[in-house]
Amino acid sequence: MLTLEKCLKDVKYIEEVTLVELSDKLWKLGTLEKIKEEVSPELFTLHVGMNMIGNWKGSGWWGVISEHAELVPFVADTLEAFGLPDLKTAFENVISCFPEDTIFSNDDIYCDTINFLQNVRFKVSNERLNTISIEKRKEMVNNIHRYLEELEQLTEPLWGYSGENNGWKTVLDFISAHK
Repeated sequence: MLTLEKCLKDVKYIEEVTLVELSDKLWKLGTLEKIKEEVSPELFTLHVGMNMIGNWKGSGWWGVISEHAELVPFVADTLEAFGLPDLKTAFENVISCFPEDTIFSNDDIYCDTINFLQNVRFKVSNERLNTISIEKRKEMVNNIHRYLEELEQLTEPLWGYSGENNGWKTVLDFISAHK
């Protein structure tokens, strides 16, 4: 089993490029489920966290949720492991806006769900989503945007480039605690 300690044993100084290289190495193992089977729980959490933060830096939380659906089921636990209970709660508030039977995968149904929640004017082909009233849909769209804004406000000081260690302090602290 691959562990955090094994992966970073010869690393003296951890920079953003070090994290990217480690993440790339882990992605070569396959899907997140496959990675989870082959690495220690700490290394898996770190992998999800690095991808979550890295993708957030590029496109915010909506980008993480809409373009990296495979991460979504693991985000709340990762935020908890990183000692970020307020972010975890804010993230769970966003996810609570999704229809109950949402499966977070990069397929056509999920794409329809994202479009459905993004804007009430976006057309969707999913019959189940189309049974939701326009009033309920407006409420869902308004809620998700409000919760996303709250989540972004909490996240920016921690992970933005003006944050400590260019926003990677959370990851570096996790590594220090588990190496």
